[in-house]
Amino acid sequence: MVVIGLLFFILASICEAIMDILQFHYITSPFKKFKNNVFWDPEVSWRNKYKDGDPNKGPRFIGSDTIFVGLTDAWHLFKMFRTLFIFLGVLFLLLQFSTFWISIIVTALLRIFFGVGFTIFYEGLKK
Repeated sequence: MVVIGLLFFILASICEAIMDILQFHYITSPFKKFKNNVFWDPEVSWRNKYKDGDPNKGPRFIGSDTIFVGLTDAWHLFKMFRTLFIFLGVLFLLLQFSTFWISIIVTALLRIFFGVGFTIFYEGLKK
């Protein structure tokens, strides 16, 4: 279980590396060669979550700017996977020290606190 947990943390770090490459080195990265730059290029891909790419028109589909944002562009997709892998890593490490259901509940609560903390500070700081 520990090895699986650590593998999830390695996968999370790979996802974060991809996020940083997309954000800071897209022009010189292998991702620039992909045909769908509207999905891969963070300079434009962030607009995919909005109708016609316009934030003033609201979300492109229900949850595209919140819970389903990971489906709209590569940077958010890898962020979603990074977060998923971190919490799966936590779950598998907790399984070494606790029962299955306690591990599930603790991991779920940690994920909820993580999400609430992010939302409160994101919404508060962007104003």
